[in-house]
Amino acid sequence: MAAVPPATTFGVCPHDCYDTCGLRVTVEERRVARIAGDPDHAITQGFVCFKVNRYLDRLHHPDRILHPLKRVGPKGRGQMVRATWEEALDDIGQRLAAIRARWGGEAILPYSFAGNMGILASESLDRRFFAALGASRLDRTICTASAGATARWMFGQSLGPDPETLPLARLVLLWGANPAATSVHAIPLLDEARRRGARIVTIDPLATATARRFDQHVALRPNTDVALALGLGHLLIQSGRIDRAFIAQRTVGFDRYRAAAEAWPLARTATATGLAPDAIAALADALATVRPLLIRAGYGVQRQAASAEATWAIAALAVITGALMDVGGGFLQGNGDAFPLAPLDPGGNADPPPRRVNMVQLGEALTALADPPIGALIVYNSNPAATAPDQARVLAGLARDDLFTVVHEQMPTDTTRYADWVLPAAMSLEVLDVHTSYWHRYIQLSQPAVPPPGEAVSNPELFRRLARAMGLTDPGLYASDENLLDELLGQSAGHPWLTGITRERLMAAPSQKVRISRAARPFVDTPVHTPDGRIRLAPPPLAPAAPDPDRLRPFHLLTPSRRETIKSSFGNVERVRPHEPPTLLMAPADMAALGIRPGQRVRVHNTQGATDLAAAESAVTPPGTVVSYAVRWLHDGGSATNINQLTSGRLSDYGGGATFYTTRVSITPLD
Repeated sequence: MAAVPPATTFGVCPHDCYDTCGLRVTVEERRVARIAGDPDHAITQGFVCFKVNRYLDRLHHPDRILHPLKRVGPKGRGQMVRATWEEALDDIGQRLAAIRARWGGEAILPYSFAGNMGILASESLDRRFFAALGASRLDRTICTASAGATARWMFGQSLGPDPETLPLARLVLLWGANPAATSVHAIPLLDEARRRGARIVTIDPLATATARRFDQHVALRPNTDVALALGLGHLLIQSGRIDRAFIAQRTVGFDRYRAAAEAWPLARTATATGLAPDAIAALADALATVRPLLIRAGYGVQRQAASAEATWAIAALAVITGALMDVGGGFLQGNGDAFPLAPLDPGGNADPPPRRVNMVQLGEALTALADPPIGALIVYNSNPAATAPDQARVLAGLARDDLFTVVHEQMPTDTTRYADWVLPAAMSLEVLDVHTSYWHRYIQLSQPAVPPPGEAVSNPELFRRLARAMGLTDPGLYASDENLLDELLGQSAGHPWLTGITRERLMAAPSQKVRISRAARPFVDTPVHTPDGRIRLAPPPLAPAAPDPDRLRPFHLLTPSRRETIKSSFGNVERVRPHEPPTLLMAPADMAALGIRPGQRVRVHNTQGATDLAAAESAVTPPGTVVSYAVRWLHDGGSATNINQLTSGRLSDYGGGATFYTTRVSITPLD
């Protein structure tokens, strides 16, 4: 057979990351041979992160699931035998139909999140399929729900400055953001801002790589973001250094904001945050005097009980200082609404609509929900056995003999060990999809470089097959990927930000920037989509804090991401996954106080559960705070649990978000 010349296609990294990189994918002899950052992409700039530099290891991994697998042993053991698609679909169709006939469609629960951020992979035919069944609706809240809800409350949408204007800023507050680990393509922009004279301040309880790289680290105590933000607001108001004209002309609710800020005088703010009063006052002076001012909040800020309150209080600083008036300034947490794509119509508009299940509370749903109970769970784009909070309860639910579980996956994960059926999933470089970003403003078409291996199928194809297995007849359930893209882009074509962005144009030029001027100032030059067209400075309707039975435990546990991980997606890739045992980072003073040696195993525990880790001295963590990076697979290192044994299903104060970072623990030495 004659050799096939190398070919290059444009791909998009599908993972849950700010950068949403454009990729150049080289195929040689019908096999992906090289993956590199697209040098013509304004954000990617020709390089990719540590993980994607090793993506070939994942794409060609020997563990890839290539055929349907049927469980033959107890749940949790992962004992599977190969089967055919026909056998799998016949059995799945019959069992789902029986569950639906007995309990109704609400006994079926989808569970998915951001394992693949493509629109077709994450929110197309899956939504239509479950709507047609009348299945329970999943509230996908585990990552950014509180921040998004707060942005919509304050501004009417989640929109921030164009990241490409970041070098124009002269003061940047990286508040709860660690781009050195989680948004590496922000680093060149920040470096350029510094070369132009900017000062970059990192506000974070941890001495992260970002905090060490830039000018100043403000090391506040965990979960005191509200105190610091409102304390700064109090100082600005007290000294008269606010933009009264901007507030009067463009906002509503300032009196309520001022009342909240007045509760945080300098002495109280210092006591709560652990910061020196002079340091807080100096930061307030900088906020009042340096322009352009950009406040760049990370999503870690809103993974706490006071998620929405923290996001509101931080964003309000950009409002009351008038920072939104400057190109290169303002408040940037997300840019997801820079892509005004009307969602694909799911159909199945039941009245009343089916019940909603918050994904943060999967453990409760599987073990306590009744009338009807969850009889079937269909998992895709996710690995909840490892990533969901309240892990002990999640695993107890997954182990139910009467729960029928179907998992669409690329690798044998912790969740597939509990599945009745595992169906082989394609990877993003093998399918057609379109991607937006929650940070930059490029919509991108990911083109299939090679066909899926074995019998793996894309997510839309999975749901076409399931629809046939269920005997569903709505033509919308069988739309091709190309028709779905045409529908998605066509129904949004009238919006000025999407003018001219069609499937045909994306096929010719796969990365297209939305039609918003780089210099457009969000909520000054763009509409404010609140009811009266004004920015709301009053706080959103915050729910009272849920009781925390662990609030008096001695250590605050944080479980952030790091350079090597995107939650559990690379958990079995040898050159990416961490090879040290599951580790708890501790301040040396805390280890000394407990008599713990470096490397000694400790039990970390609270009312949620317990997990055993190896203690390690670290300069990253201040006394009283411990860190275990998220998230190891359950069977990694021979452990039956991971750090989500300790996180709870309690919801945030607004938006139903997760509270991973409001976790307190005790530590007991084991040997």
